[in-house]
Amino acid sequence: MKRIVFSLLTLGIFSGAATAQNIAEQKAIFLKDSLAVITARVENKIIRGRYMEKNLISQTTTLKNWEGITVGLYEYKETADAPLARVYLADASAGKIAAWVITACVEATGKLEFAHTSLLIFRINEASNGQFPVLGAVVENNTPYIFKDGVTIGPAQNFPNLLDPDSVTEDKITVTKRFGRIISTTREQYNALFPGIDVTDHKWRDAVREEYKKALNSDTNNLIVAWAKANLK
Repeated sequence: MKRIVFSLLTLGIFSGAATAQNIAEQKAIFLKDSLAVITARVENKIIRGRYMEKNLISQTTTLKNWEGITVGLYEYKETADAPLARVYLADASAGKIAAWVITACVEATGKLEFAHTSLLIFRINEASNGQFPVLGAVVENNTPYIFKDGVTIGPAQNFPNLLDPDSVTEDKITVTKRFGRIISTTREQYNALFPGIDVTDHKWRDAVREEYKKALNSDTNNLIVAWAKANLK
């Protein structure tokens, strides 16, 4: 019977009740039994669409506020007619994103269901293709936007040199928009999970940056957990 249950878990169609075990134990079980299958789905649905990873220029571990984390500088064109742009990315692997999906589902619902993992994978792909722009230009539908720490900080006309992300300095930033990568988490969703953290104005970027940095070395991404708790039923 145990082997049958684990086989169903691997297929992603078995749901475990949160009341039966501690959430941490549930996450460990699902990470063991379903990670490979969900990693393959993430690879197929998300990673293949990463259009900003076309040409790696360089890598660094000394970018301000990202020290110790490998960040890649990429040059790309979204389409043949789109402007050439450069951006620093800190993209997670398919396996890492799959782990985040699993733990977010368990944190939000106490179980792992195919419909829930499908929704998270779809939403991550729609929001970002799983790409986390640390600094620079993100071109979407041939329109450039400037990002810092995973959040839009304004239209490209405020930062006209799309090939020089290092020119995007803090003194030039006048706005921090609503959605945080990689699943378009909002301030409201994040504060529902962590009500004591100030995410007003530019402090939202600080929260997104620090959560994502932690997530790169964890099976849990609280930005995805916050979105899942607000949207998974």
